[in-house]
Amino acid sequence: MPYDDPDPTDPMTLHGVAVETEDDSAMREMAECFVEEYARLGCDAIRIMRIFQTPGYAGPYMAYRALGEAAIQSLLEDHMALRNHRSSKLILERTPDGRVSLPVLQE
Repeated sequence: MPYDDPDPTDPMTLHGVAVETEDDSAMREMAECFVEEYARLGCDAIRIMRIFQTPGYAGPYMAYRALGEAAIQSLLEDHMALRNHRSSKLILERTPDGRVSLPVLQE
């Protein structure tokens, strides 16, 4: 199949669809997903807020502009409180025989 002539029946082609909503629930849900994803990657709240404030990150920045800083800050606080009992850094400990121990698995 030529690059410039995609097959309309190909299920692997990307199709964008705009969905209008009456409230900001879809934008809030998208922002929550971004917060969770970056937190799982090990970013702290300050770094995640900087990502939302940076125009180069199109999705987070769009959510930041639509919801406002206070809403994003609230999402960050809520999510970080959920993750607080666990370390955001992966801790590897080696046993004397050379095996790797993951303390997070012993919780």
